Amino acid sequence: MDSLAAAAANCRCSRVVYVGNIAFHAADKEVLDACELIGPVRSFRLAADAATGKRKGYAFVEYADDATAQSACRNLHGHLLRGRELRVGLADRTGASGRRRGDHDPVGMDDAIHAASLVDFSGQRHAAAVASVTRYLAGLSRHQLREAAAAFETNKLLKDTAMEMVQRLLDMAAADAAAEEAKRKRRESASAATADDHRAKMRKLEDGGKATSVPAGVACV
Repeated sequence: MDSLAAAAANCRCSRVVYVGNIAFHAADKEVLDACELIGPVRSFRLAADAATGKRKGYAFVEYADDATAQSACRNLHGHLLRGRELRVGLADRTGASGRRRGDHDPVGMDDAIHAASLVDFSGQRHAAAVASVTRYLAGLSRHQLREAAAAFETNKLLKDTAMEMVQRLLDMAAADAAAEEAKRKRRESASAATADDHRAKMRKLEDGGKATSVPAGVACV
């Protein structure tokens, strides 16, 4: 497994949910128990001020997969805990600088790898292409991605036509290669026949020379 595939397998994007509006007097276990109503929790962090230790009223919860995290967003949102309704949603993803990405910022490798992990690519022959596309898309912004999607949709007919032309050209190249191979074999066959004919003529000349030779001791008249 290459580094890109390994990163996709360990991708945590969309598995982490934000749980807000937590009552300050709610115990850690109460919050965790509520989150585990949806499914097993892989990690749990209740935010608190580093200096005072005072809770901030929200937590980050990581589930085993995207589907469980999305289920938490649907089913845990509005759950009543200590008199407060929890607010639950997918955790915001930020760039390497820690700030939220803008519409013109690159989406980054984390999101691109996660997107690749959600697409069903069958066969190892696609691995190199997937890696190249993933790295390319990571450098595009959301704005550029929307433009690309619109261009792909608009040019679907053009893409289909181009793909058909490419296939026709490949078929033509294969036919040319087959024709060249057939010519080569004919040349080899003709060359072999010529050589056989030459050897046959040489044998006839040799046999004829032997037939007309004069035996020793016989005088010519």
